[in-house]
Amino acid sequence: MGWVFNDIAGIPRSSIEGVDRVIAGINREFAKMQNGTMAGLIKVAALVRNETEHGAVKTPVDYGNLRASWTVITASSAIISGGGRAHSPTGSFGNFTGPRGSQLAAEHAQALTQQRQRALLLASTTKSPFLIMGYSANYAMYVHENLGVVGYKTKDHPRGWSRKGSGPKWFEAALRKHTGSIRDIMVKNIKMVK
Repeated sequence: MGWVFNDIAGIPRSSIEGVDRVIAGINREFAKMQNGTMAGLIKVAALVRNETEHGAVKTPVDYGNLRASWTVITASSAIISGGGRAHSPTGSFGNFTGPRGSQLAAEHAQALTQQRQRALLLASTTKSPFLIMGYSANYAMYVHENLGVVGYKTKDHPRGWSRKGSGPKWFEAALRKHTGSIRDIMVKNIKMVK
């Protein structure tokens, strides 16, 4: 997840301007809510993941390693997605294939370890539910921002992706499309405190 960094407050940010604008808007909505729950955040991550897989703009595929690098880590440093059946950095990584599959699997395990440490640090400072979601593949940002590759591979269009309906900005498109739904999920999952 080399395309994510911490801002001055230690909060993870991407270096992708469009994604950060959408996330900032979502975070403004979250700031209005008190006592949001981890269950709500996990439902949000599932919604975003579903949109990137089945929505109008899907995650691009060549070998499928970008899709396999999807991760979700909670404030308790629990790996919800990305750690194989064991939900750990050393979980099963059979989904990485191709000439760089084993290298990407090793980098994925390393990224999960780093993100778990970041999650523990943020949990101790924010004292509120949060999660980290994204892709561990070191080329995720390049693919996301590469507006020169649009469409899928055909005989006449060899520079595309092998997945129909995939293309750049898929993650940003998922966040934009579901900003209202994300807010609704969080509202429905507010924990009442007496």
